[in-house]
Amino acid sequence: MIRPLAALAMFALATLANAQEMKPGLWEITTTMQMQGMQMPGQKFTHCYTAQDVAAGKQYQGDDKSKCAISNMKTGGGNVSYDMACAFEGGKMTGSVKGTMSPTAYSFDQKMRMTPDQGMGEMHSIIKGRRLGDCK
Repeated sequence: MIRPLAALAMFALATLANAQEMKPGLWEITTTMQMQGMQMPGQKFTHCYTAQDVAAGKQYQGDDKSKCAISNMKTGGGNVSYDMACAFEGGKMTGSVKGTMSPTAYSFDQKMRMTPDQGMGEMHSIIKGRRLGDCK
C-alpha cells in the first residue's frame, strides 16, 4: 500500500512542477498520511534533480507501475489544484490535490479514495518538499 502512495506523491509533484518552475538541486521530500482517523508512519527521502531532469520532466515520472491521469488543473500565483485518477493492480484511486509551489519549496494536500474501498475510506496525505541546496 505504501508503494502506490509514494508513487502518487511523486506524480503529484510532477504535475505541480509544470505550474511553477522547480529549481534543480537536492530536495528533501516528506510525506504523512492519515486514514480512518489514524496517522500512518511518515516517509522522508532526498533526491537530486538536475537541470536536464527538470527541463525534460524526467525527474517526476514516478513509478512505471503508476497509471495516473490529471484533470481540472488550475494554477496561478503559486497555487495549484487538480483532480487525479490512478489505476493499479486490483483497483483505482481518485481524488484531488491542492497546494502551493515555489522554486524552492512546495506543500500539497492530497485526498484520495480507493475503489474498491477495502475498508480504508478517504486517505489524506500531506506532501512537503524543500530544496536543500546544490547536488553533490
